[in-house]
Amino acid sequence: MHLRSVFVLLLFVLCSIFLVVNWEGVMADVSVNLLYTQIQAPLGLILLLGPGLMILICLVYGFVQQAALSMELRRVNKQLQEARDLAQKAERSRFTELKSEMQKQLLDLQNQSAARHSALIAKIGTLEKALDDSTQETINSLSASVGEVEDHLTNLLEKEPLPASEKPAAEAASEKKPQ
Repeated sequence: MHLRSVFVLLLFVLCSIFLVVNWEGVMADVSVNLLYTQIQAPLGLILLLGPGLMILICLVYGFVQQAALSMELRRVNKQLQEARDLAQKAERSRFTELKSEMQKQLLDLQNQSAARHSALIAKIGTLEKALDDSTQETINSLSASVGEVEDHLTNLLEKEPLPASEKPAAEAASEKKPQ
């Protein structure tokens, strides 16, 4: 309970005790002037009923205000929940759009990577072909040079025979055999 509620309850209990203790005086008949007439009635009871009626009216007004506030609070809570749902739906939509955009970009990157890979493979194939051609050309050139050197040596050997001491053993053996 709030401190204010405890204070009001304590005040109400004290007033009730005072009323019970002084009940005979409250209920004593006296002449009461109502401005247009006079009547005989218990003045304490009239004084209790007047503020009691005012308290009752204030309580009813407070309950009506509380009910109106409660209804307004429910309406605002409902609107708030609808706004949350809408925000969550929009957030999900944004995530879905982001996911599709990222998938699209990933697919584009994969396509670019595949195209670059194909171009790289083609370039490597071209370089391998060029290397093979260059190697074959070098081999042919070397073979021709070796052939020329061999022919040149053969011509030199035919013009000037080697002395027997400088000839290889296989050649010397073939010359010793009669033909």
